[in-house]
Amino acid sequence: MNSDIYHIPVMLQQAVDGLDIRPGGVYVDLTFGGGGHSREIMRR
Repeated sequence: MNSDIYHIPVMLQQAVDGLDIRPGGVYVDLTFGGGGHSREIMRR
């Protein structure tokens, strides 16, 4: 596997906007990739 290649999620905002993110909530990123969705959820 080439570690120089990274997938940039093109619909990240739309995917995360659809979640009801709350402080103290527990969220699991089951997507297969570089953790872009998890980073965005933690940022919010």
